[in-house]
Amino acid sequence: MKRFWTFFDQLVNIMAGLAGVILLFITAAVCYTIGMRYLFTKTTIWIIPTTEYALLWIVFLATTWLLRERGHITTDVIYTHLNEKHKRRLDCIIWGTGALTCTALFFLGVLHMWDCMVNRVTDVRAITVPKWVVFSIIPIGSILLTLQFFRMAWNRLIGIRAGKI
Repeated sequence: MKRFWTFFDQLVNIMAGLAGVILLFITAAVCYTIGMRYLFTKTTIWIIPTTEYALLWIVFLATTWLLRERGHITTDVIYTHLNEKHKRRLDCIIWGTGALTCTALFFLGVLHMWDCMVNRVTDVRAITVPKWVVFSIIPIGSILLTLQFFRMAWNRLIGIRAGKI
């Protein structure tokens, strides 16, 4: 099992790195189109839809890494008033709920992607793209998020049972 989690962590790191590269691409592309519009009064029509797709991909590529690093913003008004025992239980409930939610998102993403593939749905704007390609990141990112949420909940639960945490 340790080898699986090592591979999983490496995959999550690579995906977060790819999200960073995509963010750099978006920044360069937007600067390019602004410069072209300002200097030559010409614009590139492919940048806006490409940027929209890239933002979707960034979210699902990097969210698992952010969850693993506990980098999400939290509201801890209630959490700070709980004792350690209740904090541990609340963590298990929250992470379990997150895992179930991401599982539902995974299945909905697969269904939507399948529907787009079967019906050959395309997004026709400046560039024509099969929609299943754009939305394929949703089930991929969701299943990784599901695994990370379950991992965190399981580790917390094992810690509760062992009396370590």
